[in-house]
Amino acid sequence: MKRYLGMFCLAMLISAACVPLYAESLTANDYLHAIQARYELIEDYQCRMHEFSIGGGQREEKIINYYFKKPKLIRLDILDGNRAFDKGSVGVYTGGEKVTGHRGGIMKEMILSVKKDRALATSVRGETIDQSDMLTVIERIEYLLANGDVSIVEKFSHIEFEFFPFNPLKNEGISRDVVWIDRETMLIIRNERYEEEKLVQQVTWGNHIINAGLPRELFDAHFETDQLRDTGIPLIGHDLDGDTITP
Repeated sequence: MKRYLGMFCLAMLISAACVPLYAESLTANDYLHAIQARYELIEDYQCRMHEFSIGGGQREEKIINYYFKKPKLIRLDILDGNRAFDKGSVGVYTGGEKVTGHRGGIMKEMILSVKKDRALATSVRGETIDQSDMLTVIERIEYLLANGDVSIVEKFSHIEFEFFPFNPLKNEGISRDVVWIDRETMLIIRNERYEEEKLVQQVTWGNHIINAGLPRELFDAHFETDQLRDTGIPLIGHDLDGDTITP
């Protein structure tokens, strides 16, 4: 009976993509299918992204307004960061091998186009802009389910997956991945990555706006996001809402 209830909840989620999952009998693969089904209904999304990373002897932290439109258009508006010229920076990816954007402050007027794997365009861990989206984390979950051990902790508001890859070298050197999924929306809201016991990356995503109808012109580094505010398209705000960079 409990198994039947679990699969009924899953079926309802896939068809409506808005039913929270609470059945304890759902397996990790059941949850993955529900997350994938939710993602299939998304054409564009925007959210507040807070990223912390350590790599190459460096530490970086950024607060970002993140915009995505299928198939893979990405825009990052950096609201704050711990490095010079982070605040006010914009990065745009529209496919291929190049990223277009500008630094903040006095560098704002200098629009550059560089290869996506150049240090200027990657995180300190070498991650490229096209690896920053929701689908990348979903594909990582799929890989880790097939190539590692997993434990699931069901909380009231979210589900926590803890993954232990069989071979960390094939998982970017990460020996433990922790992913949080919001129960109500089935969206990924947090990812912690560890090398042994050391936290080397943490990303949170919140304040999602789904399928607002983001236009193609937004994904141009010359375009200012505020130009859309009079169009009626709901947009995430620029207020940090108390979110801060760690000194």
